[in-house]
Amino acid sequence: MLFLITSLLSITNASAQDEVSDKNLHNLIPTWLADQSPSKQYISGISADSVVCQADLQLIIKNESSSPACVRPETVNILLERGWTKNITSAIYGVLEQNYSKTEYRNGTMIDSYDIMVQTNITNMSSILHFQVFFPNGTLYKSDDVPINNVQPYGYKYHVDMKLDENNSQEGFKTIISYNNDSATVYMPPPNELQDVFGVNEVYPTKKDGAQWYMNEYNITNDTLFSTIPDSNSSCDNPMLCTLLYKNPDGNSWHVKRMDVPENEGIRLAVHAPPGTLWLNTEMTGYYKLKNSTHYPQEFTHVIRSGSPHSSICQGYSYYLSITYDGNLAEIQKSLYHAGDISSYSETFVSSGITTPLNERWFGMKTIAYNLNDTAVKLEIWMDDQDNNDWHKTFEQIDTGWPVPGNPAEYGCKNIQTGHPMSNNDVITWGGTEQQFRADNAEIDFKNLSIREIDPPVS
Repeated sequence: MLFLITSLLSITNASAQDEVSDKNLHNLIPTWLADQSPSKQYISGISADSVVCQADLQLIIKNESSSPACVRPETVNILLERGWTKNITSAIYGVLEQNYSKTEYRNGTMIDSYDIMVQTNITNMSSILHFQVFFPNGTLYKSDDVPINNVQPYGYKYHVDMKLDENNSQEGFKTIISYNNDSATVYMPPPNELQDVFGVNEVYPTKKDGAQWYMNEYNITNDTLFSTIPDSNSSCDNPMLCTLLYKNPDGNSWHVKRMDVPENEGIRLAVHAPPGTLWLNTEMTGYYKLKNSTHYPQEFTHVIRSGSPHSSICQGYSYYLSITYDGNLAEIQKSLYHAGDISSYSETFVSSGITTPLNERWFGMKTIAYNLNDTAVKLEIWMDDQDNNDWHKTFEQIDTGWPVPGNPAEYGCKNIQTGHPMSNNDVITWGGTEQQFRADNAEIDFKNLSIREIDPPVS
């Protein structure tokens, strides 16, 4: 019963909501871009698995080039059988549509209620969806079987009432929706939560119905939203080809290593946005212990609002928020494209004297990004320096148009929000398909990784 705790939620990119098609939950990108061919969307900076297909066509990813294509549904199985494409469509996913705080029944009973919208591409009408609702301690609260033919084209609404008492009123719950070997897990936070699912204090509250991702502390590799670059295994002996990743014997932390690689390479723990979402205004949290490093001092970095920069040049837009291994510096930088040189990066903003060296001790790091009036982005770095859940802000900057030396328009890159050619001082006010937990040339332990869409302070 130890499943990935991650919410597959539906959000709207507030900075471009008028330009987003409400008809396609899986691809929240502006309509100017959604109307283009798959190759043009991809070249413009949309990751392959977020490309929008026109009506009656289905998205596939070509095995040979990892690029997108749109084909008729009846040809998908043929292409899969021939090994020409990889299947990217999960059979089911769940959306936390609503939660209601402390409703009182006539008999005085207090409950929290949750509505989960379920969508599926299962065509076998004799199939059954299985629902399991769990208390925070993993005990089963209830289970239900729902025939697939109850799922309408717009989805199926599954309602959960949780009776409140002193044992469960302050913690969240989770619902596992399963079909054969496919499953989706929806985390249901308490309506007035102050801590995340790991008990880590939140700086800003979670956005109502906002996207959330929490690492599966039992088996992080069993997560379709999580990946490493390059791929990982528990016995990797060649850092150029793989990432060493395994669970520590202590039971709640993981070990990852990628050393002896060129400078500015190393550990890349990537988290894709859940279906139907983009990472926009987020609070990104991780706890780390530095075990070993080369090219010292490099840094722990959170990469925010990114595309998939290793797939195409124009998907290299990102913010980089870092703390150096020696504890001295906090750094913030922007990239607008990925050309393989410094021409795509802004200057690095730095604050010194942050803390003591980070080797062989646990510390927490939060990075926060949110839009200011859709024209600027505020970026914050927070630390739990003593691993006691006491967070303080160490550095902040506001991007009102930091320039990069190069010209992204030369590569055909466009501003995702407006559709105009990207200029060298664009502000990344749009959401990204991916965010990364990163450490260059290092061997580290980590735990309690999470990403949450937040309600930022009023600007």
